[in-house]
Amino acid sequence: MTDLLNPVRRRSRDPFAHYRKRIVVSLEPGDVLAMRLERTRTTYRATIAAVFRTLADWHARAETRRKREERTARSR
Repeated sequence: MTDLLNPVRRRSRDPFAHYRKRIVVSLEPGDVLAMRLERTRTTYRATIAAVFRTLADWHARAETRRKREERTARSR
């Protein structure tokens, strides 16, 4: 792997929801993830660590929910 020195930008493949605009994602130096809708100026930024922590938490909660549903389905 190489260190990130310059921003890397990519567009999503499909339009997002009712906005009908694609999402532009940027990986920026300093371990920052930035997203905005195409042809707009408002950019939303978060550290990669914060995004990973959020996704890991969602995954853990989904697993807990799935296991609880399996237990209640078996007890019926």
